[in-house]
Amino acid sequence: MGRRLDSFPGDEQSHPRRYPWEEWTDGGVWEIRKGDDYDVDTENMRVNLHLKADALSRKVRTRKLVDESGERLVFQFLDSDEMEAVKMATAEDPERTRVAMEQLYADALEIYERAREEVTIERKDGTRQRYAANRYKPQIEKGYNENALVPAIARIVRRRTLGFGHLENAGRPDLMVETLVLDETKPYHRFFSAKTIRQARERMQGYEQRHSGLA
Repeated sequence: MGRRLDSFPGDEQSHPRRYPWEEWTDGGVWEIRKGDDYDVDTENMRVNLHLKADALSRKVRTRKLVDESGERLVFQFLDSDEMEAVKMATAEDPERTRVAMEQLYADALEIYERAREEVTIERKDGTRQRYAANRYKPQIEKGYNENALVPAIARIVRRRTLGFGHLENAGRPDLMVETLVLDETKPYHRFFSAKTIRQARERMQGYEQRHSGLA
């Protein structure tokens, strides 16, 4: 009786290996070996781990080891600095932390709705349409539902997105998510790490320089 094969002979290397991310990201310390657990260069695998951590709004520590049988990586996925801050605050004062997260969620959605109503962008044909940050809102919703809203916003701040460019062209820094991170009057400001605040400040300073003619 015939049997079904997973791939055509010789095609195995054309398909990327599927990694057991659900297990690897469980917070435990893992060791994986080149040739057994991954086939790419070890440094590329290290990059893959960091990309996965970034996608999950977490951080990962890694160490490359070499012995007589080859190369291996030891790694551990950890909560981001923002997530650690939120968990610590929740343990100390759960109600105050909940109120702060609700405020952040409301503020994050408000700038989305205001941008959709107040900002227009140019289409390829020269006409204009209302701007809708279609990637932004799902990230906010997902972060809120998973109790990881602060890390989700920190991840958005780490990259200069197309949305930032649209708001810059419209002259609307008040609708940029960086303004939420930098507002020291908000109860959630304390949850953002020094690195995230610095990145948001540098982004906004760049905007101000470009629009003041100093760049």
